Amino acid sequence: MSIGGISGGYGYGYTSTINNLLSLSSLKTTSSYSAIQAANKVSSTNSNTSAYSSVTSFLKDYQSELTALEAAASKLQWSSSSNVFSDLEAGSTDEEVATASKTWRLQAGTDINLEVHATAQAQKNVSTAQTAVDQAEEDMEFEIAGPKGTQKVSISSTNANGTKKTYNQMYQEAAKAINADSKAGVRASVEKKDGKVSLVLTGKETGEANSFTVTGKTGAAAGLENVVNNAQDALYTVTQDGQTQTFSSSTNKVSVDYGRIEVELKKEGSTNIYAGVDADKIAGAVQDLVDSYNAVTNLLEKNAGRGAGTAAHLSSFQRGMAHEKTLKAVGISTNKAGDLVLDKEKLMEALQKDYDGTMDILGGQFGLAENAAQKADRALSDSVQRIVSNDLGGKSTSGSTGNTSGGNSGVSGNQYTNFANFAASGAYNLMNYYAVGMLLNTMA
Repeated sequence: MSIGGISGGYGYGYTSTINNLLSLSSLKTTSSYSAIQAANKVSSTNSNTSAYSSVTSFLKDYQSELTALEAAASKLQWSSSSNVFSDLEAGSTDEEVATASKTWRLQAGTDINLEVHATAQAQKNVSTAQTAVDQAEEDMEFEIAGPKGTQKVSISSTNANGTKKTYNQMYQEAAKAINADSKAGVRASVEKKDGKVSLVLTGKETGEANSFTVTGKTGAAAGLENVVNNAQDALYTVTQDGQTQTFSSSTNKVSVDYGRIEVELKKEGSTNIYAGVDADKIAGAVQDLVDSYNAVTNLLEKNAGRGAGTAAHLSSFQRGMAHEKTLKAVGISTNKAGDLVLDKEKLMEALQKDYDGTMDILGGQFGLAENAAQKADRALSDSVQRIVSNDLGGKSTSGSTGNTSGGNSGVSGNQYTNFANFAASGAYNLMNYYAVGMLLNTMA
């Protein structure tokens, strides 16, 4: 951006520029000064503060909207390191078989065939179902032995008052005792169905190494020693770059592509694991660009009379980011109000039919994002004097340097212009200016 622009270089930002202009012209204090009426663009009865606020408010919005447009464009520009086309995501062609997620930086073009032969399972033991409200006749005195230790379970069938406990009561007490301190690596629950209950033991972890045994007097929980589901390891085959390997895992979360992708196995079957761009992210970035472009255009339309610079940039934005046919190719059209509108379905269709071509239109060297970013940069690089030349009462000349003329009738044609031009010629001049000033103050 050029020096002296609204947001670039070491030139004045819009706030300091307006403050200097107002200070030099006594706009804040002199109600009779002719520039007040030009700055206000409203009736002469409006206050000076209103004029100042109007200009600074517009310039703040001007800077904010254009900066937002640059940010939106950068998401699609190839030249930007953070563009959405470089933000690869891991995916699976059949998420019922397996899901995939990125663990660290992916490589474009990754395509892995995954065959799931078996998923990892946790062991499950279930007692014989008993009527929940029936009274239990036997105590429980058994041990659960797992890879992490042994746990003893002792549940009496008799209450403290001598009455018999129901099966549901005994199973609930047993489950609570097991879960309170499960050294064996299991969790217990009570399964209820059709008025009957069963005590269920399930391994906390999957894999053959996490199996457990139940020994002793199960009593009221008869059958709990019987295994319903065996603990087993996952078994799967990976084919990548022409090489096929078979692996086993105690869990269903495994790594492929040299650790770049984490896969969760869901069921037996086949799927392809890939690294690619999330189409929804691209669509979201395009929508942001369209919305931001519309916001800038609408702001310029409402404030075109403020200065030659604003009017010139409005004309540039109204010409659009590209030809109508080019926009249509990526699902963008113009409505009756003149705003750009994105059809997400058509954009998705374009990405599917011709991904490279659509990507080039959106973010290539001469793409929509690049065009929008250049327009925004030119507008931000323009001088404040030119952007609001009519507000300041000056007569704008061509160019983006902000040089104006208008004699003593406008603020921009006075001392500030001379000082700004002097300062813009280089930091060395500016340093000398202040050095001489300090010297004169010392001598005074």
